[in-house]
Amino acid sequence: MARSMAVSTLLLLAAASLLSLQLLHPPPVASAAAVRARPKVGGYSAKSRPWVSKLVAGFLKKQLRNRGNKQQQQQLGGEAASGAAPPLVINITVGTPVAQTVSGLVDITSYFVWAQCAPCAAAAGCLPPPATAFRPNGSATFSPLPCSSDMCLPVLRETCGLAGAAANATAGARCDSYSLTYGGSAANTSGYLATDTFTFGATAVPGVVFGCSDASYGDFAGASGVIGIGRGNLSLISQLQFGKFSYQLLAPEATDDGSADSVIRFGDDAVPKTKRGRSTPLLSSTLYPDFYYVNLTGVRVDGNRLDAIPAGTFDLRANGTGGVILSSTTPVTYLEQAAYDVVRAAVASRIGLPAVNGSAALELDLCYNASSMAKVKVPKLTLVFDGGADMDLSAANYFYIDNDTGLECLTMLPSQGGSVLGTLLQTGTNMIYDVDAGRLTFETAPAAAAAVSLMTMMLVPLVASLLLF
Repeated sequence: MARSMAVSTLLLLAAASLLSLQLLHPPPVASAAAVRARPKVGGYSAKSRPWVSKLVAGFLKKQLRNRGNKQQQQQLGGEAASGAAPPLVINITVGTPVAQTVSGLVDITSYFVWAQCAPCAAAAGCLPPPATAFRPNGSATFSPLPCSSDMCLPVLRETCGLAGAAANATAGARCDSYSLTYGGSAANTSGYLATDTFTFGATAVPGVVFGCSDASYGDFAGASGVIGIGRGNLSLISQLQFGKFSYQLLAPEATDDGSADSVIRFGDDAVPKTKRGRSTPLLSSTLYPDFYYVNLTGVRVDGNRLDAIPAGTFDLRANGTGGVILSSTTPVTYLEQAAYDVVRAAVASRIGLPAVNGSAALELDLCYNASSMAKVKVPKLTLVFDGGADMDLSAANYFYIDNDTGLECLTMLPSQGGSVLGTLLQTGTNMIYDVDAGRLTFETAPAAAAAVSLMTMMLVPLVASLLLF
């Protein structure tokens, strides 16, 4: 069986903490005067641009799609996903008077916004193409954040002026030396905090705080940085006072003809598109307050509840450990070991084929020969959330066909210390986060091809080596 991953350890990395101490020192709240001074941004939507995936086709696989022939009341093994799960990369406009376009990988578990800035230190690392760099000297409204600012993180304020003393002498002791690590050593970035004007449609918002990275390593799906929309006060939704956001990832059965697009919506645009939405409370952890948690109460296989899963397996404990978080960047779903063992056994018994070891090639646990799976009925999985909200999944949400190895694998793995619902599991579902009301609403909705494109959003598959929670 594949190695059980300690999610409690991974969450520390995934939180994009500037330093471990930062978990004990949350970022300050912007002053009321500063908040009132910012123009109000209403609702904004952004849709995917299919041509973007072609720009990076050299190292990314094709979009999720369904090649199988559906039969009523059945989902066959041939209907598994045949591509990597799609995270979201959006373009934002920064600077004045000439606006610069900066792309960022959307991360719902991060409260930090950062972009690669020019000049980046080539020796320390610059992000590879198609990532671009923001040019601070090209914006009249760009300003490094001083250490004296109440928006400078306390943990950074402690070291202001110590790193790069000569540079700080001329920069007015700027709030610098942040360092973020993603997925262990898979990717990292460092730089200093700054402010500039971000423009959304016709609305310019001055004084938005973001990280200006001068050294980065890794691949962020071709993006120039990360757009954090977690609960923290420095996240994009917090700074723009968006009480809601939603995203709808490209459905596994979608085609490449542009008729179906992934979409992310903010503010007033983040509303249900059908009357079939189901809601469950959004929870928060005292240990990881920026993450979005849900209360998963059970799992059904072919309509039968798996009572063998021990009671309380998915509970978020009073000390902040455990629970189930949602991810916009991790393709695979991680279930607490006690639950995973039961789900795996139930799926395997219903498929009834000899399993193949896929741990070496794909690092997945339960695999079969795709040719044998083509005519096998895949058991239907349903996630049951607090409040009686059922999420019915298709085979492409939890089975993956790898054309290189000829294997078809369950895209779930065991974990210890918590569970994570990955992007592949969420594809084809409109996920609506009402942060102010503390509720998650999800619905199976038609592809949002008619979304208003006030910001440009791009969709690219996740590079397998990069793990961001």
